[in-house]
Amino acid sequence: MSSSVFFVLLLSADPRSLFEKARALEQAQQWVAAEAAYREFLQASPSSAEGHGNLGVVLSRQGKFEAAIGAYSGALKLRPSLVELRLNLGLAYYKSDRHEQAIAEFRRYLQAKPGDRQAGQLLATALLETDRYAEAARLFESLAASGDFSVRLGLAASYLRLQRPEARPMLEELLRQEDTPEVQLLLGQAHLAANEFVPAEAAFRRAVALRPETSGAHFLLGAVAWKRQDAPAAIAEWREERKRDPQNFEAAFALGAALAEKGETAEARTVLEMALVLRPRHAPALYYLGRLRRSRALLERAVQLDPSIRPAHYLLAQIYRAQGLTAEADRELAAVRRLSQSGVQEDIDIVQSARPIHGGPR
Repeated sequence: MSSSVFFVLLLSADPRSLFEKARALEQAQQWVAAEAAYREFLQASPSSAEGHGNLGVVLSRQGKFEAAIGAYSGALKLRPSLVELRLNLGLAYYKSDRHEQAIAEFRRYLQAKPGDRQAGQLLATALLETDRYAEAARLFESLAASGDFSVRLGLAASYLRLQRPEARPMLEELLRQEDTPEVQLLLGQAHLAANEFVPAEAAFRRAVALRPETSGAHFLLGAVAWKRQDAPAAIAEWREERKRDPQNFEAAFALGAALAEKGETAEARTVLEMALVLRPRHAPALYYLGRLRRSRALLERAVQLDPSIRPAHYLLAQIYRAQGLTAEADRELAAVRRLSQSGVQEDIDIVQSARPIHGGPR
């Protein structure tokens, strides 16, 4: 091997030149090539916090959020002072639907950078999606002075969930400002909560017209049909939602529960099993699948997670009685009587149990 060739090989292996190559590819938005280049650089310099952090950015740009989480976490372990990466890490968690971890990272970032509006809005949105509506509303309120459309939309979504009367006029004002699928979905849900089915359906159909791929629109159209006691139409809409988004839990649960109610047990089992893969701790889904399978274990899990599911207690009492477990059966029947006296309905509200929150900022 000539000395000139040996020099070129040494130069190509220099970590700094590898890093610069990766940075150039990143700036050129050549994400796949940039990822490969950063990985090559990190083989030579595994303790480079910047390398791990930049790799996380490139992975996020490709939608590889789980891998990005590992890269950002590695960078922060090497250099905790890289506070900006906490925002990136929180966003990667959020995009992976790991909302609790996202909330924790957004809070840590805001401790270091109090008043950061982007982080505040991301935290408020994550809180909204984890049912912490009051805290989300307070955060959105603190950001609302800017007049930002997405902040006001998030505040309206929080108010809607809190059943505050300000929600509908806020949404109507936003609609006058800009007709978007997100506003239409929220306004439709406000109508649906008031059993105003005609304007609710009109709003959901408008959302689909504005953006056919709008997530949740067909689920909500199914909710309108179900509340109108038009089960075939509801099932058709929920099938459509699942076709468009197989990962949509609300549509999977509602479809499975509706099929169970209609006696279509084989398909109901399959769909409910898929729903529980998406959300293993969802008590109503456990109840419906437990009912179909006559599964003591699933029904026990359901009432452990949500003791207010009256029919689950009744079915458990029957199963315990058949197994000769008299004391356990009596306990479950006592729970049924207690819930009945408290006004808990026997039937499960499929739409409410799915607990959808559609629209709002993303």
